Amino acid sequence: MKKTILGLSISLVLPAIFVLFISPTIIKPNVAEPIFVLVGFGIFWGVALVVLGFTRTVENRPLETIGWKPLSWKSALMAVGLGVLLSLAVPVLTLLVSAIFPPSDTGTITQVTSNFPWWMLLLGVLTAGITEEILFRGYALERLNEMTGNKWISGLISLVFFVAVHATGWNIAHIVGVVLPLGIILTGLYFWQRNLLFVMIVHMVINLPLVFMALFA
Repeated sequence: MKKTILGLSISLVLPAIFVLFISPTIIKPNVAEPIFVLVGFGIFWGVALVVLGFTRTVENRPLETIGWKPLSWKSALMAVGLGVLLSLAVPVLTLLVSAIFPPSDTGTITQVTSNFPWWMLLLGVLTAGITEEILFRGYALERLNEMTGNKWISGLISLVFFVAVHATGWNIAHIVGVVLPLGIILTGLYFWQRNLLFVMIVHMVINLPLVFMALFA
């Protein structure tokens, strides 16, 4: 139990503390914005690797216990298809929520694609799709489910931290209309497939239009 709590602290609490407190108060005021973003990417890759190492060495458990399993071509194509459908839903969700929340010029998809080059956005797509699924889906959901015996509670706890790490980079409309519903869907997809690679593909395909928007801007 102590090992699991420590692992969850690394997987959930550490990224949230970095994003909500350390990054905006210590790093952002002292470096240029591109460096600030790249440092954030590096931290998430580092924490994800620590979680993988923690699973194998400290817990002495195979990575299959956090959903790291082979994926068939059929399942991979299904993941791509789901990712495309969900990416098409993003602008619809944005429009619906923007009718409720006042418009904002900051923290929007348009601002992100205008401020950063395509290669940095591609790195962001890979970082989010891989590291966030390790931290907030694979490890967190499996270990929380073991502790609580309840998928709903496990999903809710994981979702809270997933939304929290997006709280400083996006406006409220994007968080409520896009991050929250897609976080719920990705959680459901993980419990459906119990396969990290599956949800990684879905997540990356959802975010991939950002790269093309930057290329054609």
